[in-house]
Amino acid sequence: MKKIKGDSLDRTNRDSDISMLEEETIYDYVTDTIKAFVDTLIPRSPDLAEMYGAVQYYGAMDFDTDEYLVMSLDRLYTPMTVVAAELLNAAAKQFLYESDDERNEDASSDGKYFLRLTPFERFAAMQILTGSEAVNYYPVLDDVGVDEIIPVFPLMNRLSYMGYYSEWWGYGTTRTLQPNQRVLEFFPGSWEQIGYPGPSRGYRVAQSYDYTRQP
Repeated sequence: MKKIKGDSLDRTNRDSDISMLEEETIYDYVTDTIKAFVDTLIPRSPDLAEMYGAVQYYGAMDFDTDEYLVMSLDRLYTPMTVVAAELLNAAAKQFLYESDDERNEDASSDGKYFLRLTPFERFAAMQILTGSEAVNYYPVLDDVGVDEIIPVFPLMNRLSYMGYYSEWWGYGTTRTLQPNQRVLEFFPGSWEQIGYPGPSRGYRVAQSYDYTRQP
């Protein structure tokens, strides 16, 4: 196995970086990684703001998309938030390892390899997760096999965009309540970005056309 100055890629699933962390630090490990993930997918866009207006500046972190993703992953049949963070960091660690990058040298890492990467590098690392044959490491989860872990990454992508473009941010202080207790407190910024007028009881639409009628 290739060695990198005191650290090597763990290609087994017996030990993970998170297993070495104290319990109270796992929260930061997960939330920091998820924040970096959604910020990579939907970053702030100062260039778009200059061209199309200030509202186009805002990204996923401004609209609390990370909270939506954590909540959604936690509510799956098996909570997958920790696994999602481990997947991202495992892919980032593999990317650094295969690139012979010195950022993989620190053996006393907090495990947040994904945060060490530039946005461009994060996409390269995420590309590893699109094909199961390319992944050298998967997190361990009791009673859950690799076949159930593999779909987590594409699900993270879908949920992130759902959270960003849905009414989630507009629920304001009620967004973490049960769905029937949430109230739309203000107009979501992402709706304004894309020109969506909001929910309506109905929109005018052509349902049919009489092709036999003469003009």
